[in-house]
Amino acid sequence: MRNKLKLKRRYGLGFKITSMYILVIIILMSGFGIMSYLKSVKMLEEGLKDATFEIIEQLELTIDSYFKGIEESFTAVSYQQDLQQVLDNPESVERMLKNFEGYIKAHKDIKSIYLGTKDKKMYLYPAADIKEGFDPTVRPWYKQAVASKKLIWTDPYIDEDTGKLVISAAIPIYNKSANNEFVGVLAVDISLETLTKMANSIQIGAKGYPVLIDRNGHIMTHKDMKLIGKTVPVKIVADAINKSKEGVVDYKFKENGKLYDKFAVYTTIDRLGWKILVIMYMNEISGKVKFILESVLMFSVIFLLVGIVVSYLLSKSIIKPIEVLVDGMRKIKGGDLTVRCNINSKDEIGELAKDFNTTASELNKLIKQVKGVVDEVTSASQNLAATAEEVSASADEVANAVEEIANGATEQAADTEKGVRIVNRLAEKIVELNTSADEMLNSAKEIMDVNTSSMDLVEELKDKTEKNDEAIKRIEKAIIELDSKTKNIGDILDTIASISEQTNLLALNASIEAARAGEHGRGFAVVADEIRKLAEDSGSASDKIKEIITEILKESKNTVEIMKEVKIRSKEQSQNVFEVNKAFGLISESIEKIAGKIENLYEFVNDINKDKDLIVDSISSISAVSEQTAASSEQVSASMQQQVSAIEEVAKAADKLNGLAMNLEEEVNRFKVE
Repeated sequence: MRNKLKLKRRYGLGFKITSMYILVIIILMSGFGIMSYLKSVKMLEEGLKDATFEIIEQLELTIDSYFKGIEESFTAVSYQQDLQQVLDNPESVERMLKNFEGYIKAHKDIKSIYLGTKDKKMYLYPAADIKEGFDPTVRPWYKQAVASKKLIWTDPYIDEDTGKLVISAAIPIYNKSANNEFVGVLAVDISLETLTKMANSIQIGAKGYPVLIDRNGHIMTHKDMKLIGKTVPVKIVADAINKSKEGVVDYKFKENGKLYDKFAVYTTIDRLGWKILVIMYMNEISGKVKFILESVLMFSVIFLLVGIVVSYLLSKSIIKPIEVLVDGMRKIKGGDLTVRCNINSKDEIGELAKDFNTTASELNKLIKQVKGVVDEVTSASQNLAATAEEVSASADEVANAVEEIANGATEQAADTEKGVRIVNRLAEKIVELNTSADEMLNSAKEIMDVNTSSMDLVEELKDKTEKNDEAIKRIEKAIIELDSKTKNIGDILDTIASISEQTNLLALNASIEAARAGEHGRGFAVVADEIRKLAEDSGSASDKIKEIITEILKESKNTVEIMKEVKIRSKEQSQNVFEVNKAFGLISESIEKIAGKIENLYEFVNDINKDKDLIVDSISSISAVSEQTAASSEQVSASMQQQVSAIEEVAKAADKLNGLAMNLEEEVNRFKVE
């Protein structure tokens, strides 16, 4: 019995409350952790792609500015008068070549500059052997420039002498002083070595790298030298860059026997038709995702431990008064009607304890009344037996009276039996009353469970709402700072553009002055000094751009984290509101159950009161019969001898009545009353 009781307590209401609370916390934290993990991965991927887009746009701007500067300086050379009059004035040839020399010295990436005239002559600097019969007018660069009537760029190609990647620019020359007479085509060969080194030296993120692709889809720069000159090896990437000017492509690629998840961000340099492609590895975000996952797990464990402690304390505060009530009902079941439950709480359990005490008091009064009736019956039966002994000497004279006594005794026995049945019914009502009390107890438990859960959920809803407000304020601040930094970038870019224009003009002036002054040109030194100062200003502005971009990236990341927190808090708040509504619905149902059980209890008490009245009536009937017996005994006192046998029967009936009364008294004495 004790083992069963311990087992019930071990898996009782307290255990259920704690288990339910822990289960809810585990479910909520698991869902929160999974959603946070997936959302973090997605947002980090998007953030990495956005940051890569910004980098590739800056790279595209740098390359475009580089070739734009070459175009402007090259176009300026094409406007030189000596160049335009080379067909009409032989002296212009020497001055033209001097200008070529100055131009080459001012631009280290330009390997050669040459002019192919319409009369099939070729002027080249630095000087080189030209095969006899060489016709520049049939060369592709010549034809393309003549056809377009403006500056054109050729496709990159491998220089036969150096074996390095080279690109050529060509522009048609017209003599302005001779009604724009066509002279020929001026062209330059530009080494892409500097551009290639710059691209190969750029590392984006941990392992990301850029790739330059020409307009025909051939790779110009790549960290794997074996791929230079070949087409893009990944079909999905090749198809994407052929279909659109810019975009992002996710794909898988096998390196060193291992499959990697990658993505490629690409854009187009409109001036050349080239594609800039940046290759990034998805696993660069794995470290950040791991940190987020560890943080979620740590907070889940903390919340679980706090939940266990809180649920244990709450279950103890609920179970203690309920245990007092259960103990009181067990004592009533054992017959102790003096027990009272001292519970002073103002909730439903307090009301239940108050009704319990009232019921116990009423039962106590009823049993005391029943005991009084039993004592009277016992006393009457004993008096009857004594009377029978006294009249035994005159039994002959009271025969008739004895018959009446016998009849009265029979009626008295029937009434007594009826009293026994009533007492049995009383016992049944008490059992039903006990059952109703158990049901009331279960309803009270449900009310307390739901009430406790509702209080926790309402408090949690309040906390999540406050956190949501804080997150929104931080988002607003981050966005304002990001906007401010973006404006600074625009101002600095304007400064760089202005310096670039001045630098190009000064470079042109320097080359012209040097060509005119020859070796004695001091003006070239002054112009060269100005070029150096402007170049320093341009470098300073570039540094500022890098700092601003770094700050923008930090602010962008901050904004992403804040938005993640806002979404999580908002979702949790909606879930908690739903749980609160559900909990209060359960509370309403439990209260209705308790009201019904209390009503049944009062009905049972009324039935017991009615049965008590029946017992009183039966005892009154027994008393009336006894009075009739006494009267008959007085009438037949003279004939006592005739009634000996009848008096013996009366004595037996009296003994039987006394036995029944004693049995009834034993049953009633089982109850302990005040």
